[in-house]
Amino acid sequence: MRLRKKSGGFTLIEVLIALVILAVGLLGMATLMTSSMQSSQGAYRRSQASLLAYDIVERMRFNREQAVTTNDYVLTTTSGATTEPSCGTGGCTATQQAQLDMFQWRQALSAALPGAVASISRSNDFQYQIIIAWDEVGSTLKKQDDSTVTPTFTLRIDL
Repeated sequence: MRLRKKSGGFTLIEVLIALVILAVGLLGMATLMTSSMQSSQGAYRRSQASLLAYDIVERMRFNREQAVTTNDYVLTTTSGATTEPSCGTGGCTATQQAQLDMFQWRQALSAALPGAVASISRSNDFQYQIIIAWDEVGSTLKKQDDSTVTPTFTLRIDL
């Protein structure tokens, strides 16, 4: 007489192991998607900072005489007009144009990179440095001395 061995399919233990493996896989996939989105947003912010820096450079080149003879295009974190300068019906003077450029640029900066800070410095008549810094979630790095590094974009140009 032969005894038949019954095969009852999956046992409860096998089902639980499969569920754990599936859950770990889904958790890893969610982590990967979150990391991908953060990287994508970081790249977007870097490209916005680059576009804004080149925008102000082109504004300076358009109003070159004012940019190389005055400090109208120098910007600290606290300087700059808070209300839009108005030009007369005959158009803007070079000084008014510089003030309007800086006002519009600061508006574009705050719209594209909320919370960003920028500075524009001049080392001599023809050399400018534009620095734009912003905050990114998960991108603050720690140095060995426990100080933090925030993402920045720096552009040095000769007009």
